[in-house]
Amino acid sequence: MYKPNKAPAFQFYASDFLSDINVSTMSMSQRGIYVTLLAYEWIEGSLPSDLDRLKLLCGNPVDFDSDWFVVGACFYEEDGRIYNKRLEKERQNMLSYRERMSKNGRKGANIRWNNKDGKAIAKPSNIEDEDEKEVEVKHTNSYKKEFEEEFWSLYPRRDNKKRSCEKYMNLRKNGTDKSLIINGLKHYIKHWRSSGTEPEYIPMASTWLNQERYADESIGNVNTLKNLDLKKTFNWECDKCGERTTSDKTLTTSDRLCGVCNEGFLCSPKELEIERAVIKAEKKQSVDKASTAGNPEVLESDDAKEFNELFGNLVKNMEV
Repeated sequence: MYKPNKAPAFQFYASDFLSDINVSTMSMSQRGIYVTLLAYEWIEGSLPSDLDRLKLLCGNPVDFDSDWFVVGACFYEEDGRIYNKRLEKERQNMLSYRERMSKNGRKGANIRWNNKDGKAIAKPSNIEDEDEKEVEVKHTNSYKKEFEEEFWSLYPRRDNKKRSCEKYMNLRKNGTDKSLIINGLKHYIKHWRSSGTEPEYIPMASTWLNQERYADESIGNVNTLKNLDLKKTFNWECDKCGERTTSDKTLTTSDRLCGVCNEGFLCSPKELEIERAVIKAEKKQSVDKASTAGNPEVLESDDAKEFNELFGNLVKNMEV
């Protein structure tokens, strides 16, 4: 089997491990199974999804089936193999670090070679640089295709595409796994749909990526979803003094009195639009009456047309 790296060890953050809610509820035998499987995944690149083989890797513990019910929550399955999200993130961080160090090494070799006082004993090969550029171009094209076909085609909000694409490509170039982003997005889409979130209250894709919302591990948890701050914000404006305010719910009639001027009422943007349209129509009607005073038939026809147009707009704006 292909080994994704030859590193004999991975970063183990003791505080993160002990504070994880899944680990804190494990028994000592379950923790032993968990750490053993993490070690095998690091060496092999992934784990088999067959529970009998996992049990064999852990030394055939008697209570493995019941223990796996708890330990299994720390892994996810993809293409018939099992992975731990945090471990794969550490693997990508390590590979990215190696790549940066390799680039810095070649850059330093080129500087020493071009420096007259340098101590380089051989000219750095251009083959690696050319291969690196070719690989980078392939990756760039691949990431753009991923963004278009797998990310952008799913994301429910369509603005700021260019910046979103740049952010997605930066994440991929820095080692963020594609499945982590796409699976995280799918979880959020399910949440947005189930909660009835309108597109305008969904963050822009560039913001969602920049905040690394794809890494929210508990997005599928019902209790976590209830605590997400995705509430609508309602805007209000006084029809007298123009004072503006916001609220997280619609206002009742008793709450509508403006607290600044104590004369006007707080209205929504649609209500103000209708009110201003009515005022505009009344002014126009007064002007028309003055100009058609000698022709009542024309006045009656214009009044009917104005009324029908205004009434139609009113009904359209008041639709729920």
